[in-house]
Amino acid sequence: MPAGAVVASGVRAYFAPVDRTNVLPVPFDPAAMGRFAAGTVPAGWMDVGRLAEFRRGSSSPMTQVLSGAPAVVKMQVRAKAEAEVSCTFAGWSKVAMALSSGAQALNLLAVATGVNANASGGGTVAAETVQPGSTATVLCMTGMTAVQAGDVVVVDIDYAGETGYVGSGAVGAYATGWSSGVPDVHWTRRVSFNVQRVLSVQSGVVTLAAPRMAGVPRVGMKLARVMGFVDREGGPWVPEWSGLFVVDGVQGDRVLWHYPRLQPAGASAAEVSAVLAAGPVAGGLERWRLSAQMRALPVVDANDGVSAVCFRSYLPAAMRLV
Repeated sequence: MPAGAVVASGVRAYFAPVDRTNVLPVPFDPAAMGRFAAGTVPAGWMDVGRLAEFRRGSSSPMTQVLSGAPAVVKMQVRAKAEAEVSCTFAGWSKVAMALSSGAQALNLLAVATGVNANASGGGTVAAETVQPGSTATVLCMTGMTAVQAGDVVVVDIDYAGETGYVGSGAVGAYATGWSSGVPDVHWTRRVSFNVQRVLSVQSGVVTLAAPRMAGVPRVGMKLARVMGFVDREGGPWVPEWSGLFVVDGVQGDRVLWHYPRLQPAGASAAEVSAVLAAGPVAGGLERWRLSAQMRALPVVDANDGVSAVCFRSYLPAAMRLV
C-alpha cells in the first residue's frame, strides 16, 4: 500500500502533571506505548477529550556561520530551539480551566453556614477523614457521609503550614511562607487536582466515576465536596504540564505530538465564542470554549543527550510502504 496522507476526524489531547520537585515529566515511549487504545488513558495521563482546534508552531531558526573576506557561508547552525502549541478545548473541566488560565486553579469547596463571602470561596464545612482500605476509586468513610451520588469531591491532606510544592498527584501550588493571611487547613484541598465525580454512595462507601490522580489515599487524607472551580488571574504561580496530542487515521495510522514540558505562553485566561443560532435575544445562542496557548520547555533525550522540546511520532498503518 503506497504512502498517503493521514485522514482523521480530529485531535485528542492528554495531559500529565510534571514533577516540579525534580522536573520529571511523566514518561511516554511511543515505541512501547504509542498504540494505546483511543479513549484509554495511558498510565499517569488524563484524557481531556477531543480538541476543537489544535495549532502548533516552531521557532527554531537556522543561522549562518560566515568566514573569510568577502564573507561566505561555511555552515548553518540552529540558533535556538523553541516551540509553542495552542488549542481550543471542546468541553470545560478543571484541567482545561487550569491550562487555559495559565494561572492558579482552585476548587470551590462547600462553604459553612454564616461565613464571610470570598471571591475564591469562603470558610468551608469540616472535611471527612478517608479510612484505611480505600482505593483509587473506592473511598471508605466513617459510617454515614454527607456526600451523595453526583457530587464532585476532592481528597487530599490538611495544610499544616509547610512550604514547597503542595498537592497530591499533581502540584497545585507552591507555598513560600506567609507574612499575613496564612491559609487554613483546607488550603491543600482548595488547590488539589485529586478531584472526581461520585458515582454512588452505599453504607458509607463512596465509589468514584474514575480513579483519582494520586491513586490510593494516604493516611490523613480527607474528603470535601466541590461546588465548582475557579481560576484567578495574577499571582506568581506558573503551572507546568506534559502534553500528548494524538491523531488517529481512518486507515490505522497514528500521529503523536509529545511535549514533555509545557508552560503558559502569552495572555492568560482565554475563551472563544461562536454563534450557534440566531434567536429573539440579541446574539442568539453562543458556544463558549476554553483556549490555551503554551510554550514548550526542553528535556534531554537519554539516547544521546540532545535537548529537545517536542517529539513527533508517526506510526504507519499495516502494510503501508515506508
